[in-house]
Amino acid sequence: MELNLPASGVTYAGRNTLLGRWSWAAFDGARSPFQVLVVIFVFSAYFSTVVVSDPVRGQVLWSFTSAIAAIIIAIGAPILGAIADAGGRRKPWLIACICFGVPSMIALWFATPAMGAGLGWIAVAIVGGILFYEFSAIFCNAMLPNVAPREIGFWSGMGYALGNGFGVVLFLFFLFAWSWNPHPLFGLDKTLHEPERAVGVLAAVWMVVFGLPLFVFTPDSAGTHLSAGTTVRKGLKNLLETLGRIRQYRNVGVFLIARMTYNEGFVVLMSFTGVYAAGVLRWSAEALIMQGLLNSIAASLAGLLAGWMDLRIGSRRSAMIFVAGSLFAIVIVCSTSPDTALFIHLAPPLRQYGGMFPTVPDLVFCAAQVAAATFVTGGLASSRALMGKLAPAPMLNEFFGVYAMSGTATSFIGPLAIGLVTTVSHSQRIGIASGIVFLVVGMLLLLRVKEPAVAATA
Repeated sequence: MELNLPASGVTYAGRNTLLGRWSWAAFDGARSPFQVLVVIFVFSAYFSTVVVSDPVRGQVLWSFTSAIAAIIIAIGAPILGAIADAGGRRKPWLIACICFGVPSMIALWFATPAMGAGLGWIAVAIVGGILFYEFSAIFCNAMLPNVAPREIGFWSGMGYALGNGFGVVLFLFFLFAWSWNPHPLFGLDKTLHEPERAVGVLAAVWMVVFGLPLFVFTPDSAGTHLSAGTTVRKGLKNLLETLGRIRQYRNVGVFLIARMTYNEGFVVLMSFTGVYAAGVLRWSAEALIMQGLLNSIAASLAGLLAGWMDLRIGSRRSAMIFVAGSLFAIVIVCSTSPDTALFIHLAPPLRQYGGMFPTVPDLVFCAAQVAAATFVTGGLASSRALMGKLAPAPMLNEFFGVYAMSGTATSFIGPLAIGLVTTVSHSQRIGIASGIVFLVVGMLLLLRVKEPAVAATA
Protein backbone atom coordinates (compact mmCIF):
# COMPACT_ATOMS: atom_id res chain seq x y z
CA MET A 1 0.00 0.00 0.00
CA GLU A 2 1.33 3.44 -0.92
CA LEU A 3 1.80 5.60 2.14
CA ASN A 4 1.27 9.32 1.60
CA LEU A 5 2.28 11.11 4.75
CA PRO A 6 2.05 14.88 4.91
CA ALA A 7 5.44 15.72 6.40
CA SER A 8 8.44 16.07 4.12
CA GLY A 9 10.49 13.98 6.50
CA VAL A 10 8.23 10.97 5.97
CA THR A 11 7.37 11.08 2.26
CA TYR A 12 8.03 7.83 0.40
CA ALA A 13 9.69 7.49 -2.97
CA GLY A 14 8.42 3.92 -3.33
CA ARG A 15 6.24 1.28 -1.78
CA ASN A 16 6.64 0.32 1.84
CA THR A 17 6.71 -3.49 1.99
CA LEU A 18 7.53 -6.17 4.52
CA LEU A 19 10.63 -6.99 2.47
CA GLY A 20 11.62 -3.34 2.71
CA ARG A 21 11.30 -3.45 6.49
CA TRP A 22 13.37 -6.60 6.75
CA SER A 23 16.00 -5.07 4.44
CA TRP A 24 16.18 -2.02 6.72
CA ALA A 25 16.59 -4.29 9.76
CA ALA A 26 19.29 -6.30 7.94
CA PHE A 27 21.26 -3.12 7.18
CA ASP A 28 20.90 -1.93 10.76
CA GLY A 29 22.02 -5.35 11.98
CA ALA A 30 24.93 -5.55 9.53
CA ARG A 31 26.49 -2.50 11.20
CA SER A 32 26.77 -4.38 14.51
CA PRO A 33 29.63 -6.82 13.73
CA PHE A 34 32.07 -3.90 13.66
CA GLN A 35 30.90 -2.85 17.12
CA VAL A 36 31.01 -6.29 18.72
CA LEU A 37 34.05 -7.74 16.95
CA VAL A 38 36.24 -4.63 16.80
CA VAL A 39 35.14 -2.15 19.47
CA ILE A 40 33.86 -4.34 22.28
CA PHE A 41 35.58 -7.71 22.26
CA VAL A 42 38.23 -9.03 19.90
CA PHE A 43 40.19 -6.21 18.29
CA SER A 44 40.06 -3.75 21.20
CA ALA A 45 41.49 -6.38 23.56
CA TYR A 46 44.11 -7.38 20.98
CA PHE A 47 45.05 -3.73 20.43
CA SER A 48 45.44 -2.91 24.12
CA THR A 49 47.34 -6.02 25.15
CA VAL A 50 49.28 -7.16 22.06
CA VAL A 51 49.62 -4.28 19.61
CA VAL A 52 50.48 -1.88 22.44
CA SER A 53 51.66 -4.70 24.77
CA ASP A 54 51.03 -2.75 28.00
CA PRO A 55 47.37 -3.23 29.11
CA VAL A 56 47.20 0.02 31.10
CA ARG A 57 48.79 2.08 28.33
CA GLY A 58 46.66 0.18 25.83
CA GLN A 59 43.45 1.16 27.62
CA VAL A 60 44.64 4.78 27.70
CA LEU A 61 45.41 4.82 23.95
CA TRP A 62 42.13 3.11 23.08
CA SER A 63 40.28 5.62 25.27
CA PHE A 64 41.90 8.64 23.65
CA THR A 65 41.36 7.25 20.14
CA SER A 66 37.68 6.71 20.92
CA ALA A 67 37.48 10.23 22.34
CA ILE A 68 38.86 11.72 19.11
CA ALA A 69 36.24 9.86 17.08
CA ALA A 70 33.52 11.01 19.47
CA ILE A 71 34.51 14.67 19.13
CA ILE A 72 34.31 14.44 15.32
CA ILE A 73 30.93 12.74 15.56
CA ALA A 74 29.61 15.31 18.01
CA ILE A 75 30.45 18.07 15.55
CA GLY A 76 29.42 16.30 12.36
CA ALA A 77 26.31 14.32 13.34
CA PRO A 78 23.75 17.13 13.63
CA ILE A 79 25.19 18.92 10.59
CA LEU A 80 24.95 15.82 8.40
CA GLY A 81 21.45 15.11 9.65
CA ALA A 82 20.27 18.60 8.80
CA ILE A 83 21.88 18.52 5.34
CA ALA A 84 20.35 15.12 4.57
CA ASP A 85 16.96 16.36 5.73
CA ALA A 86 17.23 19.34 3.37
CA GLY A 87 18.12 17.01 0.51
CA GLY A 88 15.41 14.50 1.42
CA ARG A 89 17.19 11.27 0.56
CA ARG A 90 19.15 9.12 3.02
CA LYS A 91 20.54 6.33 0.84
CA PRO A 92 23.30 8.43 -0.82
CA TRP A 93 24.63 9.27 2.63
CA LEU A 94 24.60 5.60 3.63
CA ILE A 95 26.59 4.79 0.50
CA ALA A 96 29.12 7.46 1.45
CA CYS A 97 29.41 5.95 4.96
CA ILE A 98 30.12 2.53 3.47
CA CYS A 99 32.71 3.96 1.09
CA PHE A 100 34.94 5.23 3.91
CA GLY A 101 33.87 2.70 6.58
CA VAL A 102 34.67 -0.52 4.76
CA PRO A 103 38.29 0.44 3.87
CA SER A 104 38.82 1.56 7.47
CA MET A 105 37.73 -1.83 8.78
CA ILE A 106 39.92 -3.68 6.30
CA ALA A 107 42.94 -1.55 7.27
CA LEU A 108 42.86 -3.02 10.79
CA TRP A 109 44.48 -6.14 9.31
CA PHE A 110 47.78 -4.25 9.31
CA ALA A 111 47.84 -3.89 13.13
CA THR A 112 50.73 -6.21 13.97
CA PRO A 113 51.91 -7.31 17.45
CA ALA A 114 54.03 -4.76 19.37
CA MET A 115 54.08 -2.42 16.39
CA GLY A 116 55.73 0.95 16.69
CA ALA A 117 55.80 2.75 13.34
CA GLY A 118 52.37 2.79 11.78
CA LEU A 119 50.43 2.74 15.05
CA GLY A 120 49.05 6.19 14.22
CA TRP A 121 47.55 4.87 10.98
CA ILE A 122 45.84 2.08 12.87
CA ALA A 123 44.35 4.70 15.18
CA VAL A 124 43.10 6.56 12.09
CA ALA A 125 41.47 3.36 10.82
CA ILE A 126 39.81 2.79 14.21
CA VAL A 127 38.46 6.34 14.10
CA GLY A 128 37.21 5.78 10.55
CA GLY A 129 35.36 2.64 11.58
CA ILE A 130 33.75 4.35 14.55
CA LEU A 131 32.71 7.29 12.35
CA PHE A 132 31.12 4.86 9.91
CA TYR A 133 29.20 3.13 12.69
CA GLU A 134 27.86 6.34 14.22
CA PHE A 135 27.23 8.38 11.05
CA SER A 136 25.44 5.50 9.33
CA ALA A 137 23.21 5.26 12.40
CA ILE A 138 21.90 8.81 11.77
CA PHE A 139 20.53 8.02 8.32
CA CYS A 140 19.51 4.45 9.15
CA ASN A 141 17.61 5.64 12.23
CA ALA A 142 15.97 8.46 10.29
CA MET A 143 14.54 5.92 7.84
CA LEU A 144 12.81 3.97 10.61
CA PRO A 145 9.66 6.12 11.00
CA ASN A 146 9.27 5.93 7.19
CA VAL A 147 9.77 2.18 7.05
CA ALA A 148 7.47 1.29 9.97
CA PRO A 149 5.41 4.33 11.03
CA ARG A 150 3.07 2.25 13.19
CA GLU A 151 5.55 -0.30 14.56
CA ILE A 152 8.63 1.75 15.36
CA GLY A 153 9.36 -0.05 18.62
CA PHE A 154 9.06 -3.52 17.12
CA TRP A 155 11.33 -2.86 14.13
CA SER A 156 13.80 -0.91 16.25
CA GLY A 157 14.14 -3.98 18.44
CA MET A 158 14.32 -6.23 15.38
CA GLY A 159 17.29 -4.25 14.02
CA TYR A 160 19.20 -4.84 17.24
CA ALA A 161 18.06 -8.47 17.40
CA LEU A 162 19.38 -9.15 13.89
CA GLY A 163 22.62 -7.33 14.66
CA ASN A 164 23.31 -9.51 17.64
CA GLY A 165 22.15 -12.59 15.75
CA PHE A 166 24.79 -11.77 13.17
CA GLY A 167 27.24 -11.48 16.05
CA VAL A 168 26.40 -15.03 17.17
CA VAL A 169 27.11 -16.35 13.67
CA LEU A 170 30.43 -14.53 13.39
CA PHE A 171 31.61 -15.49 16.87
CA LEU A 172 30.89 -19.14 16.06
CA PHE A 173 32.72 -18.73 12.75
CA PHE A 174 35.74 -17.28 14.60
CA LEU A 175 35.84 -20.21 17.00
CA PHE A 176 35.34 -23.05 14.50
CA ALA A 177 37.20 -21.55 11.54
CA TRP A 178 40.17 -20.13 13.44
CA SER A 179 40.48 -20.62 17.21
CA TRP A 180 39.54 -24.31 17.46
CA ASN A 181 40.69 -25.31 13.98
CA PRO A 182 44.19 -26.90 13.88
CA HIS A 183 44.35 -25.73 10.26
CA PRO A 184 42.77 -22.25 10.35
CA LEU A 185 40.66 -21.28 7.37
CA PHE A 186 42.38 -19.09 4.74
CA GLY A 187 45.75 -20.14 6.19
CA LEU A 188 45.71 -17.59 9.00
CA ASP A 189 48.58 -17.88 11.49
CA LYS A 190 47.41 -17.82 15.10
CA THR A 191 50.93 -17.17 16.41
CA LEU A 192 50.88 -13.85 14.53
CA HIS A 193 47.38 -13.08 15.86
CA GLU A 194 46.02 -13.03 12.33
CA PRO A 195 42.50 -14.16 13.38
CA GLU A 196 42.22 -11.13 15.68
CA ARG A 197 43.54 -8.89 12.92
CA ALA A 198 41.03 -10.32 10.43
CA VAL A 199 37.87 -9.37 12.34
CA GLY A 200 37.81 -5.95 10.68
CA VAL A 201 37.80 -7.61 7.26
CA LEU A 202 35.05 -9.93 8.44
CA ALA A 203 32.92 -6.99 9.62
CA ALA A 204 33.48 -5.16 6.32
CA VAL A 205 32.38 -8.13 4.20
CA TRP A 206 29.31 -8.63 6.38
CA MET A 207 28.34 -4.97 6.03
CA VAL A 208 28.52 -5.06 2.25
CA VAL A 209 26.64 -8.35 1.84
CA PHE A 210 23.77 -7.73 4.26
CA GLY A 211 23.59 -3.98 3.72
CA LEU A 212 22.93 -4.29 -0.01
CA PRO A 213 19.20 -5.28 0.18
CA LEU A 214 18.30 -1.92 1.73
CA PHE A 215 19.36 -0.12 -1.43
CA VAL A 216 17.18 -2.44 -3.52
CA PHE A 217 14.02 -3.05 -1.49
CA THR A 218 13.66 -0.28 1.11
CA PRO A 219 12.07 2.95 -0.17
CA ASP A 220 13.92 6.20 0.36
CA SER A 221 12.30 9.57 0.91
CA ALA A 222 11.80 11.67 -2.21
CA GLY A 223 14.68 13.96 -3.08
CA THR A 224 14.28 17.73 -3.19
CA HIS A 225 16.27 18.13 -6.44
CA LEU A 226 18.30 20.93 -4.89
CA SER A 227 21.91 21.46 -5.90
CA ALA A 228 24.61 20.25 -3.54
CA GLY A 229 25.54 23.77 -2.47
CA THR A 230 21.93 24.76 -1.88
CA THR A 231 21.31 21.57 0.09
CA VAL A 232 24.26 22.28 2.38
CA ARG A 233 23.25 25.90 2.95
CA LYS A 234 19.63 24.99 3.58
CA GLY A 235 20.62 22.15 5.87
CA LEU A 236 22.87 24.32 8.01
CA LYS A 237 20.22 27.03 8.17
CA ASN A 238 17.62 24.44 9.23
CA LEU A 239 19.98 23.10 11.88
CA LEU A 240 20.51 26.54 13.40
CA GLU A 241 16.76 27.10 13.37
CA THR A 242 16.18 23.69 14.97
CA LEU A 243 18.64 24.40 17.75
CA GLY A 244 17.05 27.81 18.19
CA ARG A 245 13.58 26.28 18.47
CA ILE A 246 14.65 23.42 20.76
CA ARG A 247 13.13 25.28 23.69
CA GLN A 248 9.73 24.80 22.07
CA TYR A 249 10.24 21.06 22.41
CA ARG A 250 11.18 20.93 26.07
CA ASN A 251 10.15 17.28 26.47
CA VAL A 252 12.38 16.24 23.58
CA GLY A 253 15.20 18.36 25.00
CA VAL A 254 15.02 16.69 28.39
CA PHE A 255 15.04 13.26 26.74
CA LEU A 256 18.06 14.15 24.58
CA ILE A 257 20.00 15.29 27.64
CA ALA A 258 18.99 12.16 29.55
CA ARG A 259 19.95 9.93 26.66
CA MET A 260 23.22 11.81 26.19
CA THR A 261 24.07 11.10 29.81
CA TYR A 262 23.08 7.46 30.28
CA ASN A 263 24.46 6.56 26.87
CA GLU A 264 27.88 7.40 28.29
CA GLY A 265 27.32 4.65 30.83
CA PHE A 266 26.41 2.30 27.98
CA VAL A 267 29.63 3.23 26.15
CA VAL A 268 31.77 2.59 29.20
CA LEU A 269 29.98 -0.64 30.07
CA MET A 270 30.20 -2.23 26.63
CA SER A 271 33.14 -0.63 24.83
CA PHE A 272 35.77 -1.10 27.55
CA THR A 273 34.88 -4.34 29.28
CA GLY A 274 36.66 -6.43 26.64
CA VAL A 275 39.79 -4.36 27.28
CA TYR A 276 39.16 -4.78 31.03
CA ALA A 277 38.73 -8.57 30.78
CA ALA A 278 41.93 -8.96 28.76
CA GLY A 279 44.00 -6.58 30.87
CA VAL A 280 42.75 -7.32 34.39
CA LEU A 281 41.39 -10.87 34.29
CA ARG A 282 43.92 -11.94 31.62
CA TRP A 283 41.28 -13.52 29.42
CA SER A 284 42.41 -15.18 26.20
CA ALA A 285 40.98 -14.37 22.77
CA GLU A 286 38.91 -17.56 22.97
CA ALA A 287 37.40 -16.51 26.31
CA LEU A 288 36.53 -13.10 24.87
CA ILE A 289 34.93 -14.71 21.83
CA MET A 290 32.88 -17.01 24.04
CA GLN A 291 31.80 -14.01 26.12
CA GLY A 292 30.87 -12.19 22.94
CA LEU A 293 28.87 -15.19 21.77
CA LEU A 294 26.91 -15.32 25.03
CA ASN A 295 26.40 -11.56 24.93
CA SER A 296 25.17 -11.66 21.35
CA ILE A 297 22.60 -14.34 22.16
CA ALA A 298 21.40 -12.33 25.14
CA ALA A 299 21.33 -9.09 23.13
CA SER A 300 19.38 -10.73 20.31
CA LEU A 301 16.71 -11.77 22.77
CA ALA A 302 16.88 -8.32 24.36
CA GLY A 303 16.07 -6.68 21.02
CA LEU A 304 12.93 -8.80 20.75
CA LEU A 305 12.13 -8.16 24.42
CA ALA A 306 12.45 -4.41 23.91
CA GLY A 307 10.01 -4.52 21.01
CA TRP A 308 7.50 -6.51 23.08
CA MET A 309 7.91 -4.24 26.10
CA ASP A 310 7.45 -1.17 23.90
CA LEU A 311 4.02 -2.42 22.88
CA ARG A 312 3.06 -3.32 26.46
CA ILE A 313 4.37 -0.53 28.66
CA GLY A 314 5.73 2.10 26.26
CA SER A 315 9.21 3.26 25.32
CA ARG A 316 10.01 5.46 28.33
CA ARG A 317 9.20 2.86 30.97
CA SER A 318 11.11 0.25 29.01
CA ALA A 319 14.14 2.54 28.80
CA MET A 320 13.97 3.18 32.55
CA ILE A 321 14.07 -0.54 33.30
CA PHE A 322 16.99 -1.12 30.96
CA VAL A 323 19.05 1.80 32.30
CA ALA A 324 18.49 0.62 35.88
CA GLY A 325 19.61 -2.88 34.87
CA SER A 326 22.74 -1.47 33.23
CA LEU A 327 23.59 0.33 36.48
CA PHE A 328 23.35 -2.97 38.35
CA ALA A 329 25.56 -4.69 35.76
CA ILE A 330 28.37 -2.12 35.84
CA VAL A 331 28.52 -2.29 39.65
CA ILE A 332 29.01 -6.06 39.40
CA VAL A 333 31.68 -5.60 36.71
CA CYS A 334 33.58 -3.22 38.99
CA SER A 335 33.34 -5.73 41.84
CA THR A 336 35.57 -8.24 40.05
CA SER A 337 39.32 -8.64 39.94
CA PRO A 338 41.52 -11.75 39.66
CA ASP A 339 40.89 -12.54 43.36
CA THR A 340 37.68 -10.58 44.07
CA ALA A 341 34.01 -11.11 43.20
CA LEU A 342 31.05 -9.05 44.41
CA PHE A 343 33.62 -7.01 46.39
CA ILE A 344 34.50 -10.14 48.40
CA HIS A 345 38.15 -11.16 48.55
CA LEU A 346 38.51 -14.85 47.72
CA ALA A 347 41.14 -17.04 49.33
CA PRO A 348 43.08 -19.51 47.15
CA PRO A 349 42.70 -21.91 45.50
CA LEU A 350 40.70 -19.90 42.98
CA ARG A 351 40.76 -22.11 39.90
CA GLN A 352 37.93 -24.39 40.96
CA TYR A 353 36.32 -24.84 37.57
CA GLY A 354 37.47 -25.93 34.15
CA GLY A 355 36.90 -24.40 30.75
CA MET A 356 37.40 -20.80 29.72
CA PHE A 357 36.04 -19.33 32.96
CA PRO A 358 37.88 -21.32 35.67
CA THR A 359 37.45 -18.97 38.66
CA VAL A 360 34.57 -17.40 40.56
CA PRO A 361 35.57 -13.88 39.41
CA ASP A 362 35.58 -15.13 35.82
CA LEU A 363 32.07 -16.56 36.19
CA VAL A 364 30.74 -13.45 37.95
CA PHE A 365 32.21 -11.17 35.29
CA CYS A 366 30.78 -13.38 32.55
CA ALA A 367 27.30 -13.24 34.10
CA ALA A 368 27.55 -9.48 34.58
CA GLN A 369 28.49 -9.05 30.93
CA VAL A 370 25.52 -11.11 29.76
CA ALA A 371 23.28 -8.91 31.90
CA ALA A 372 24.97 -5.79 30.54
CA ALA A 373 24.42 -6.91 26.93
CA THR A 374 20.75 -7.52 27.68
CA PHE A 375 20.10 -4.19 29.39
CA VAL A 376 22.22 -2.02 27.08
CA THR A 377 20.68 -3.46 23.92
CA GLY A 378 17.20 -3.06 25.33
CA GLY A 379 18.04 0.51 26.36
CA LEU A 380 19.33 1.39 22.89
CA ALA A 381 16.26 -0.05 21.16
CA SER A 382 13.80 1.62 23.55
CA SER A 383 15.61 4.96 23.31
CA ARG A 384 15.52 4.93 19.52
CA ALA A 385 11.82 4.07 19.54
CA LEU A 386 11.11 6.88 22.01
CA MET A 387 13.00 9.36 19.81
CA GLY A 388 10.86 8.31 16.85
CA LYS A 389 7.73 9.05 18.88
CA LEU A 390 8.89 12.37 20.31
CA ALA A 391 10.50 13.93 17.20
CA PRO A 392 8.40 16.34 15.09
CA ALA A 393 7.65 14.53 11.81
CA PRO A 394 8.88 17.28 9.44
CA MET A 395 12.30 17.34 11.12
CA LEU A 396 13.07 13.64 11.55
CA ASN A 397 16.58 13.75 10.12
CA GLU A 398 17.48 16.89 12.03
CA PHE A 399 16.24 15.48 15.31
CA PHE A 400 17.88 12.13 14.68
CA GLY A 401 21.04 14.09 13.97
CA VAL A 402 20.64 15.83 17.32
CA TYR A 403 19.76 12.41 18.78
CA ALA A 404 23.04 11.07 17.46
CA MET A 405 24.75 14.13 18.89
CA SER A 406 23.08 13.45 22.25
CA GLY A 407 24.78 10.08 22.20
CA THR A 408 28.12 11.45 21.09
CA ALA A 409 28.38 15.11 22.16
CA THR A 410 29.75 13.99 25.50
CA SER A 411 30.83 10.50 24.47
CA PHE A 412 34.38 11.75 24.25
CA ILE A 413 34.09 12.59 27.95
CA GLY A 414 33.51 8.95 28.92
CA PRO A 415 36.55 7.54 27.08
CA LEU A 416 38.59 10.59 28.01
CA ALA A 417 37.61 10.22 31.66
CA ILE A 418 38.57 6.55 31.58
CA GLY A 419 41.91 7.42 29.98
CA LEU A 420 42.69 10.15 32.48
CA VAL A 421 41.51 8.20 35.55
CA THR A 422 43.38 5.11 34.41
CA THR A 423 46.53 7.18 33.84
CA VAL A 424 46.34 8.76 37.29
CA SER A 425 45.26 5.68 39.25
CA HIS A 426 47.08 3.06 37.16
CA SER A 427 43.89 1.01 37.64
CA GLN A 428 41.65 -0.18 34.83
CA ARG A 429 39.05 -1.07 37.44
CA ILE A 430 38.73 2.49 38.78
CA GLY A 431 38.56 3.83 35.22
CA ILE A 432 35.58 1.62 34.34
CA ALA A 433 33.73 2.71 37.51
CA SER A 434 33.22 6.21 36.03
CA GLY A 435 30.27 4.83 34.06
CA ILE A 436 28.19 4.56 37.25
CA VAL A 437 27.82 8.32 37.50
CA PHE A 438 26.52 8.66 33.94
CA LEU A 439 23.89 5.96 34.43
CA VAL A 440 22.57 7.39 37.71
CA VAL A 441 22.24 10.94 36.39
CA GLY A 442 20.71 9.79 33.09
CA MET A 443 18.12 7.67 34.86
CA LEU A 444 17.06 10.59 37.07
CA LEU A 445 16.65 12.82 34.01
CA LEU A 446 14.65 10.17 32.18
CA LEU A 447 12.07 10.28 34.95
CA ARG A 448 11.12 13.77 33.75
CA VAL A 449 10.39 12.71 30.15
CA LYS A 450 6.75 12.33 29.10
CA GLU A 451 5.90 9.86 26.37
CA PRO A 452 3.04 10.88 24.05
CA ALA A 453 -0.09 9.03 25.11
CA VAL A 454 -1.09 8.08 21.58
CA ALA A 455 2.36 6.69 20.76
CA ALA A 456 2.49 4.73 24.00
CA THR A 457 -0.76 2.96 23.27
CA ALA A 458 -0.32 2.50 19.54
